[in-house]
Amino acid sequence: MQSEVKYIFVDLDRTLVRTDLFVESVLKLVKANPLRMFSLLIWILQGRSYVKDRVARLVDLDMDYLPFENQLIDYLWEQKNQGRKIVLATASNQRYAHQVAEYLGLFDRVIASDVELNLKGIKKLAAILREADGEGFAYAGDSIADRPIWAESCSNILVNAPRSDVERARRQGKAEKVITSPHSLGQALLKEMRIHQWAKNLLVFVPMFTSHAYIDVPMLMSAALAFLCFGICASGVYFLNDMLDLEADRRHLTKRNRPLASGELPLTIGIVGAGGLPLAAFIIALLFLPLSFVAVLLVYYLLTNAYSFFLKRISTADVMTLAVLYTLRVVAGSEAVNIELSSWLMAFSVFVFVSLAYLKRYIEVSALSETDEKAHGRGYSAADTETMFSLGASTITASVVILALYINSDEVAVLYRTPELLWGLCLLMLYWGNRIWIGARRGKIFEDPVVFAIKDRVSQMVGAAFVAVVLLARYV
Repeated sequence: MQSEVKYIFVDLDRTLVRTDLFVESVLKLVKANPLRMFSLLIWILQGRSYVKDRVARLVDLDMDYLPFENQLIDYLWEQKNQGRKIVLATASNQRYAHQVAEYLGLFDRVIASDVELNLKGIKKLAAILREADGEGFAYAGDSIADRPIWAESCSNILVNAPRSDVERARRQGKAEKVITSPHSLGQALLKEMRIHQWAKNLLVFVPMFTSHAYIDVPMLMSAALAFLCFGICASGVYFLNDMLDLEADRRHLTKRNRPLASGELPLTIGIVGAGGLPLAAFIIALLFLPLSFVAVLLVYYLLTNAYSFFLKRISTADVMTLAVLYTLRVVAGSEAVNIELSSWLMAFSVFVFVSLAYLKRYIEVSALSETDEKAHGRGYSAADTETMFSLGASTITASVVILALYINSDEVAVLYRTPELLWGLCLLMLYWGNRIWIGARRGKIFEDPVVFAIKDRVSQMVGAAFVAVVLLARYV
């Protein structure tokens, strides 16, 4: 039957590419200038085709890093070599459609949306029928919006399409090609939420631990809720951050595998996650935790958004922002359980987190290839590695000095039976700090330093020893 079907019409968004070019271009536009959101609202009132055209005129997309559906492209080349005509038929704006067609060199014709016509659904079907001019055709699509076209086509090419459509095509003998992703939507969603990163939010338990209130069950429950709120809110921020960093992530050796960057997760779900998860976190916080905690959570959320939009691109400011975001978790923990935060703890935390923030950037810059002089989307270049190493190593050492001063303070004599044991904490911190920085220098740390510390067996042992020393000094 395929030999009798002359034309193959191919959808673009979520079919030929594993993303939505309009949504992606809007995100890039808003990232460059958040005030453009007001312009978007005005353009939307003038119609979907109009707003697509205006955005396409303002935003360039990098074809080299789009997540193409390579399995489909390989199949289309096979069919083209057999003499079939391949036509790109998309609701995306004609500017992007022609750029994709020129980049791939695969298509004989392009039909796409312009400033007056949004080529979607029935309108796309009408354009396809005119182009086919009575000839039989196959159609490659992905969603329920493609059902009218699949119904009229002689054969269907289904790319991550709903199961019901795949089964219908098979029953009717019209399933020419079925392409499915190896990952489920649920797996991609959990991966994007980065549950493993919630370990950072264990910092909310630090004030309760350092004040030795860990046997107070109501306080423990409040801290657990604070942990949950920060985790859900942070996951929403990851969604937003990854949507704004799509092009930068696709250029990165490992970040290009993130669900949104790779196209495993639709950008529409990313938008829902970016808005819905923080909203859920604030609802839980308002219902069960003090308003002071809600205020800290709000500051955290606003600061992370400021970081996502522009602070991450400013050298030094990005590092300080990351350090503040870590410290806010400690502050939130004290507010959740109504414990006064020690100035010693605050000072120690700030220096440790500044060091970890520098370490995060050091790892990214050290991973630059020889052809990349500057980290994409960041304010650093390869020339900054030695400076970041010096600053990071010195700040982790400064945190040990603060810890030593605290151990020698009058407060410690009141809280601990054997405060002399606490000097072991200094040795542990020096060992761990030196180890991670030397490891980074040798290229042995390839990910977020906090994630590395969670997975690293030696770091786990140091953390357990740290807790054991504190408990021994308290009770022995």
